[in-house]
Amino acid sequence: MPINIFDRVLKILARNYAARFLQLAFPTTEVYLAGTLENVELALPEQRVDFVHRVVHAGQEYLLHMEFQIEHRAEVPRRMFVYSALLTQQFDLPVITLVLYLQRQAASIPGTYEVRVGSELVNSFTYRTLRLWEYEGAIRRGQYPELAPLLVMLVERPDREILTRERELILAEEDPQKRADLLACAVTIGARYFDKEFLWRFFREEVEMLKGASFIEDWLEEKLEEGLQQGLQQGSLEARRQDILHILRTRFDLSEEKATRALMERLQEIEDQALLQGLVMEAVQAESLEAFWA
Repeated sequence: MPINIFDRVLKILARNYAARFLQLAFPTTEVYLAGTLENVELALPEQRVDFVHRVVHAGQEYLLHMEFQIEHRAEVPRRMFVYSALLTQQFDLPVITLVLYLQRQAASIPGTYEVRVGSELVNSFTYRTLRLWEYEGAIRRGQYPELAPLLVMLVERPDREILTRERELILAEEDPQKRADLLACAVTIGARYFDKEFLWRFFREEVEMLKGASFIEDWLEEKLEEGLQQGLQQGSLEARRQDILHILRTRFDLSEEKATRALMERLQEIEDQALLQGLVMEAVQAESLEAFWA
């Protein structure tokens, strides 16, 4: 899976929850977030790092550079070394490099870039790595609810149960904007593991919340637009049914609740706009209720 599929999702998580990732990387050290640097451009052609934050420990300011990887690639250590050097030069601050791995893997993951001459180690650059699947249980238990959208990637076999748990954790978020963004993240990542029609049905009740997200995938936006059009159509159909009911109530004896309910049930079965429009005229002209249904 190419990393660019998740760029928008990871940018949301890195922007909103950098403090949580910092806590995971330094669980016993008092380091706190002091600010965010948006879309930092490096002194290399077409090189940009999205996830850079200012952090402070014991009065000393640092830059926190976070890099997400689906799985390890051989060029990552060298790239982290280059990025760290460029950020240090550009901002004149020490850099903390943190690489977060998303997809479960058995092979060891290096956290060092080395230069050797023969067997002799000449240069060494070390950085921190996090295997996020190691936090699967803690995320499930609600210890890190803001990481809930990642659960489908972290478990061995994504299923409906894990989606249900994701949704529970996300809906507990009190901030409407963050809740909407987390839902959008969950749907975006989920689409890589589940059928999109299934996901649409699964998150159907959260559609109104999703409309407030700061990003929405194209297929989901199409679904929302389709749902809006269907809603408008249903609203128009319901308006015609109410017109018919009002006319018949005015012209004929529909005082009994049972008769009114039976009439509405029959009208609810009609989904054709033209037919309902014709029945409006029929309700005006019919000599009796029996003639109306004839």
